[in-house]
Amino acid sequence: MTPIAFQPTILVIEDDPNMLEIITFILEDVNYKVLPADCAEAALETLETNKPALIVSDVMMPGMSGFELYEHLLHSEQWSRIPFIFLTAKSQRPDIRRGMELGADDYLVKPFEPEELIKAVQVRLERAAEARAAIDEAAADLKHSIVKTLTHEFRTPLALVVGYTELLEDIGQEMDQQSFQKTLQGLHEGAQRLATLVEDFLILSRLNSGSLVQEIESTPLVTHNPDRTVEQVITEFREEVGSEGVSFALELDGQGLNIAAGGQHLTDMVRRLVSNAVKFSKGTGSPVRVTTGQDGRFWSMAIADKGIGIPEELQPTIFESFRQVDRRRREQQGSGVGLTIVRGLVEAYGGRIAVQSAEGQGATFTVWLPLGEA
Repeated sequence: MTPIAFQPTILVIEDDPNMLEIITFILEDVNYKVLPADCAEAALETLETNKPALIVSDVMMPGMSGFELYEHLLHSEQWSRIPFIFLTAKSQRPDIRRGMELGADDYLVKPFEPEELIKAVQVRLERAAEARAAIDEAAADLKHSIVKTLTHEFRTPLALVVGYTELLEDIGQEMDQQSFQKTLQGLHEGAQRLATLVEDFLILSRLNSGSLVQEIESTPLVTHNPDRTVEQVITEFREEVGSEGVSFALELDGQGLNIAAGGQHLTDMVRRLVSNAVKFSKGTGSPVRVTTGQDGRFWSMAIADKGIGIPEELQPTIFESFRQVDRRRREQQGSGVGLTIVRGLVEAYGGRIAVQSAEGQGATFTVWLPLGEA
């Protein structure tokens, strides 16, 4: 066997001292560093001061079994991603099936050949390295996207505020009434965009920290009819975008329903989803369609557009922060946290949200919120 050039650390847990010694010899012979432990409890102590690249564990041990140890580690953010290989003298299918159902990376039945163990270890370490590389690459891409998005989103309104302020300082006293009002309007738009960005990040921070959920849980909520909120939001949008060729088609069938969700939070959810649909409906000639009704124990609301749609590969991440569709060709999309906030608010009230879309055919976002007492 050819010794490997690097020396990953492997935690080996085996209550049979002879088997533990054999496994240690096999792995050290190919230049792995081995941390031996004769029981799960000893392994947990070892993990307090060491971080192995992989864990090899017997299943049947006195005290905590290998299965129980693995389940324990799954609940730890620090250890849950470490590759895990089970060893057992039992070849019964139920035993093997349980290990696989738990999510273990491999399963070796004793007795095994040294090459089997070495091969299993090498394969799992290589796959773990590939997974880490993919995660690092995705994290780097996301970081770049966040920096680029935030730079653009903050710089644009700041430029408006600074530019119009300097204009007022230089020639404000010489402006006629129309020019003065136009300058004030530009200054207000820039300030409003900045205020919206700050508010979005404050809400996102409260959602991520759990403080907003705690606030909702500790505040007595009054039930109300959500369709009224939808009508109010649509009325506001009709006034805002009426001149931009965007229309609305409403099918509100939840007039007799009530939910226990904060009125302002529900307004925020509806506004963000409608705004998203309006953004991608401009120029399509198709209305934004809003439907409500009862779906089992939930009030449901679906908001559909006929815009560019969401590519299938982006749909699993569409509710994550800073994820945007076709950012390069569509500027002024916002900070990329709107859908994240909507999902956070919906889930904070015990509801759920989903999207259905096909690229080039539009998207439909559906929200379900639990019904409350009338």
